[in-house]
Amino acid sequence: MTTRDEITDQLRNYIRAEFEIEADDGEFTDDVHLFDYGYVDSLGAVKLMGYIEEAFGVEITNKDLMMHAMNTLNEIAAVVADKVAVAR
Repeated sequence: MTTRDEITDQLRNYIRAEFEIEADDGEFTDDVHLFDYGYVDSLGAVKLMGYIEEAFGVEITNKDLMMHAMNTLNEIAAVVADKVAVAR
């Protein structure tokens, strides 16, 4: 069973590794706007969506992107957790 906290941790670890965010970067929090602060760019967003679909077995649709704020780690994790729960 994957909990929201586990999803958040897994996403945080992926984002830190994929986008080379240092462990001591104090601005990188679960509530920071990943795009406004430059942690993730448009190509990175595509990679992140692909990772989510592969790692959690859920599809992030254009409708999801339009209907939900998915700018912070917490926002992304909430959408993923909801989709994982529905998929069960």
